Amino acid sequence: MGYLRLLRQRDVLVLWLSESLSALGDRFFTLALMWTAWARFGAPAMGIVVIVESVPHLLVGAFGRRLLARFVAFRALAAIEAVQILVVGAMPWLQDSIGLIGVVLVIAVVGTADAITGPSLGALVPEVAPVEKVKEITGLMALTGNATWVLGPGAAACLLAVLPAERLFLLDALTFAVSACAFAWLARRVVVKPAPGQTPAEDASAARAPRAREVLRRHPQLGAAIGLNVVGEFFATVGTVGIPIWLTTRLHTGASAYGLVITAMGVGAVVGNLLVGHLPTPKRFTRAYCLVWAARGALLVAFAFTQGLGQVVAVTALAGALSPGAAILLGTEVAKLAVPERARLMGVDIAGLHTAGMGSMLVVPALVAAAPVFGFVAGGAATVLAGVVAWGAITVTRRRLTMAEPDEDRVLVRT
Repeated sequence: MGYLRLLRQRDVLVLWLSESLSALGDRFFTLALMWTAWARFGAPAMGIVVIVESVPHLLVGAFGRRLLARFVAFRALAAIEAVQILVVGAMPWLQDSIGLIGVVLVIAVVGTADAITGPSLGALVPEVAPVEKVKEITGLMALTGNATWVLGPGAAACLLAVLPAERLFLLDALTFAVSACAFAWLARRVVVKPAPGQTPAEDASAARAPRAREVLRRHPQLGAAIGLNVVGEFFATVGTVGIPIWLTTRLHTGASAYGLVITAMGVGAVVGNLLVGHLPTPKRFTRAYCLVWAARGALLVAFAFTQGLGQVVAVTALAGALSPGAAILLGTEVAKLAVPERARLMGVDIAGLHTAGMGSMLVVPALVAAAPVFGFVAGGAATVLAGVVAWGAITVTRRRLTMAEPDEDRVLVRT
């Protein structure tokens, strides 16, 4: 299998293991923090935690291009992980004295570190594997997120049954230590390669902090894909919010049924990742990408017509299986760019996703609670429409660029 062959390379294995532990640690940190906020400050504090954690991603993605450019290197990422060891590791001793404001400051620090590390590491991941293995390593790293999505909360809940919540902070600090060591080790071994078609000198000159507008102007198809990603994730909240409402109000089931559905979604995501990661790369990225999102929208509509728990589980598993496809396809396409451009686009994408998540949580829950059937149908139809519009926009842009190229060539010849 492609992933197993890839893991035989020492650099890939070190990165994957460290990121798997880090992803688990993040789940531990989130659960411990939410539990602590609930126990000490009540339900409003949980909402504050979510908002404060998202704000740095919005700010860094929108205004942090120079900041990101400084940290697109494994050595710099190791320093960020080292800072988080101190901040998170001190939480068991600080939480009783710092109060809610102190907790908010800790969240802001960790959230800012995540906002920098996410796009920077995403831009560096393709450098660890050979050029022809970009899709495989993109899928492998996505698999980490899919797997910890299923295992992380369950593992954290099991640990909470035998350990106090503050011990989870120490476990997360330990994962940061592992990541810091891994990044420092990779900094000595991994040489950043120029993007396809670029010489090392050209790549070095591109090491400045590119503006998002400049990158999107050069690669309009990626701009349309990121826009579709943001719109799709906005309406995906219909499923997140609507599934428990549907199970309780329409199917009259309880928490065990909800747990089964969430597990099916996670298992579907892992299976879908394994399939997409080992399939040949489609010749036309945009067609496959838009079709995946349109299919996800169609499945969202299908929720409105489910009549039993078995049907809900089946639709949820299919939706989960499709979710890694878009991420792997987009990540593989972005990997073709120079490293600074990758980091900038990933920062924009992450900021857009957080904006979509926060915005949708303000609108979608009330809509779905009032009219679940309409919520599923409207959200799914809007996602399908977004996929079709994105496909059309990309096709038109590609044709214009193709028609413009001969004219440019003729001008050059005359000159």
